[in-house]
Amino acid sequence: MIEKIDLNSTGVTKAEKALEQAKNRLANEKKKANAAKRRFETHKKCVIGGIVYKYLSDIFYYEEKEMDEILKIALATPQCQKVISDIKARANNQNMKIEETEGEKKESEHDESE
Repeated sequence: MIEKIDLNSTGVTKAEKALEQAKNRLANEKKKANAAKRRFETHKKCVIGGIVYKYLSDIFYYEEKEMDEILKIALATPQCQKVISDIKARANNQNMKIEETEGEKKESEHDESE
C-alpha cells in the first residue's frame, strides 16, 4: 500500500519558511542594489550639470530644446570628438593595465600555492 505523504510535517514547514525568508532577503537586496544604482546615477547627473553650469553659467535661461541644440553642436565638433576618443582610449588602457595586474596577482598566487 502507498503511504500518504504528510506535507504539513515540521521539516516541510521549516523549509517553506526558509524559502520565504530567502525570497524576502533577495527582494531586499534587489531593492538596495536599485537604490544604490539610482544614487550613483543621480550623483553623476548632478556632477555633469555642475560642469555644464561651470562653463555655461546662464544655463537656466535656456529652454530644454535650446540646451539640446547647443550641446548637440558642441559635442559634434571635431575637437570635441577627438577629446572624447582620447579619453576613451585612456580609459581602455587603464582597464587593460588593471586586468594585467590582476592576472599577474592570480599567477603569483597560483605559483605560491604549488
